[in-house]
Amino acid sequence: MKLRFVVYEEEYPKGIYPFSLAKPSSHLIYKYKPLIAWIKEILGEPEGFLAPEALAKAYDLKKPKRDYDLVINSRVFPEKLTEASDLLKDGESLWEEGTLVAAKGSLEGSYKKTVEGFLIKGPWQLLDSLKEPPFKKTEVLGEVGKLVDINDSNGPVIIEKGATVDSLTVIYGPAYVSTGSVISYAKVSSSYIGKNCRIGGEVERSVIEDYANKVHYGFVGDSYVGSHSNLGAGTTVSNLKNTYGTVRVFDGEKRADTRKVKVGAFIGDFVRTAINTSIMSGKTVGPFSHVMGTVKEDVPPFTFYDRPMDVDKLIQQLERYMSRKGLALSEEFKGLIKESYKLIYGSRL
Repeated sequence: MKLRFVVYEEEYPKGIYPFSLAKPSSHLIYKYKPLIAWIKEILGEPEGFLAPEALAKAYDLKKPKRDYDLVINSRVFPEKLTEASDLLKDGESLWEEGTLVAAKGSLEGSYKKTVEGFLIKGPWQLLDSLKEPPFKKTEVLGEVGKLVDINDSNGPVIIEKGATVDSLTVIYGPAYVSTGSVISYAKVSSSYIGKNCRIGGEVERSVIEDYANKVHYGFVGDSYVGSHSNLGAGTTVSNLKNTYGTVRVFDGEKRADTRKVKVGAFIGDFVRTAINTSIMSGKTVGPFSHVMGTVKEDVPPFTFYDRPMDVDKLIQQLERYMSRKGLALSEEFKGLIKESYKLIYGSRL
């Protein structure tokens, strides 16, 4: 019999930084699927979520309505979900570097076990998963123009129904292009393209989430771009230091050594980059920020080029943007924006 369980979403800056401010970590992409899809596939349907209130309201994360046996952190590697459960007896909990991994029974007074390698530490580990697609063969269900090269010699390619790949585009597998997205005069390799994206230029070993645009020329490699972000023409991300050293990335608390030589940028939801923006390797751009020029340092959330964003003007701008997409900015999401702004800037709101 399967255990009744709930999913635990950490409060920013915990979770998968910088994305956890504007979305649940369980919504991030791992092996071409959201983490929550893997949780449901492996453990079943959760009874609900333990999440910060504003985040839960914005994403309709229901609280559990009945008792549950297991709490599981949303950023447990999918491959470790079953093991995390099996390691526990009632009244026990697993912890990794001071963070709850999983628990059975009451947390209060639980016997704590220390583990390693269960939690996704940063978004660069999400990108590592792109090497292992869950799909085994190429399927082209969308519209493909002339002189398109779909090369699946290194992995399969999925083009969903409703996606469009225009002429003079090259796609190297493994790769996934979701419905509603348009790929124009581009080179895409080992990447996940979400729904309703517009992609041009070069994208390599990256995740581009739903409604994010990189329409024009420029390079994005070894990077994760959050939903509803727009990269202006010529925006380019460096993914290799001139010293060929490993790249450190701010994880919300410290600069963590990724132990990787090729690391791009990690760009939160609703970010805007001006034309010809250059982003240095390993930099994070917080959600709702606007950047320009050369980005040499990590950019906090709600940054308007060189100063804090006016949150009321931000909401007005996002309402205009969403209406262009035929979408609406819900009152619950506006509430999340305001609560997140308070979390970053306190009494400025």
